[in-house]
Amino acid sequence: MKRVQGGFTLIEVMVAIALMAVVAIISWRGLENVSAMQHRLAGDADEIESIIRMLGQIERDLAMRAPDTLLDGGAESGTPPKPAATLPQSLRITFKETPDASATLEIIRSDAGDPAAWQRVVWFLDGTVLRRAAGPSARQYPLPPAAGGAAILQGVTRFALRVWVPGQGWTNPPFPTTGAAFTGLELAAERRTDTGVERYRRVVVLQ
Repeated sequence: MKRVQGGFTLIEVMVAIALMAVVAIISWRGLENVSAMQHRLAGDADEIESIIRMLGQIERDLAMRAPDTLLDGGAESGTPPKPAATLPQSLRITFKETPDASATLEIIRSDAGDPAAWQRVVWFLDGTVLRRAAGPSARQYPLPPAAGGAAILQGVTRFALRVWVPGQGWTNPPFPTTGAAFTGLELAAERRTDTGVERYRRVVVLQ
């Protein structure tokens, strides 16, 4: 008796090919999602690094500011310092006349490469770019102005400052010009992203 050789029918082969195609599509979509997630995580990591670097640089600039004993006697402007100054003489804060009242922070700080020299550093908001301008260092006054400005953080909609007034707490601008010396400075930046408004803060003790 002749034996019939077994095998797959045409329908079985087509079903197997269809299943393999489905598995391949699912795998491809999964790899695509993993790749997209990796790109997003890499972008988020870069953003977080930029924010940490920005906050760290501001804190470092403030930590290296000139002491009041150096600026006493009006060496900067040629006029005697105000009595009972509320803000250290090495800091100058101005505000834009806009609804968000974004701030400009000017710091007189030592030069990291030459501790005997001093320089002006200015943090300001240029459109939606937070910039830091540093002037050339010098060993005598008047110090050269800070020009230009390197882009530090993109997409910033507000750069705000508050001060800590002993006995009163955090105070928004306009700041008092007389009274107890400020003992703290809060810097805040707001950014508008695809997921909403992000806010970052750093508090620096003024000694």
